[in-house]
Amino acid sequence: MSPGGHLVTTAIAGGAALAATGSIPLTAGIVGGGFLIDVDHVVDYVTVERRRELTPAAFLRYYTAGHARRFVLALHSYELLLALAALAWAIDSLWLAGYLAGAVMHLALDIAFNGRLTPKNIFAFYSFGYRLAHRFDAEALFGSTRLIVPESFWRSFFLGARIARPRVRRGTRSPSVITGTLESHAPDVG
Repeated sequence: MSPGGHLVTTAIAGGAALAATGSIPLTAGIVGGGFLIDVDHVVDYVTVERRRELTPAAFLRYYTAGHARRFVLALHSYELLLALAALAWAIDSLWLAGYLAGAVMHLALDIAFNGRLTPKNIFAFYSFGYRLAHRFDAEALFGSTRLIVPESFWRSFFLGARIARPRVRRGTRSPSVITGTLESHAPDVG
């Protein structure tokens, strides 16, 4: 899902939780798990990808256009969520329970929306062990899919990439890809 999609859904979930329970720790946890979980993309961008262009536009373009070569994404993993669930239960933490609720929402939306962008197993991708077994290699994890990325930062932030599909022009029998925007080979993973 696009970052903007996560921002909107997290704002709705956090607002609903606050209205229903009045709990600031629960709401803060939902915001952390629903949106701030994506901080692991920034960590990968700087440490794994060794990118130094630290503007929001450069960061977003890099991921949305599918330039990432590796996906470690330590916070996007079933294994971490299970460990945190055990910890939340053991220490009875409302904040951590909220974080888990937000993170589960985040991963479910990623699976639903990013799954359409890859021919590979998107459900397995969110297992850290699966990514490790594939050496975090983007090509091995996602395959190769041509994408169209909006040129505008805000359109990219809210809409993300879409698959470039061949269109048949009137009067011709051969399909051609008509884009007018940047094309790429991997999905944006949020």
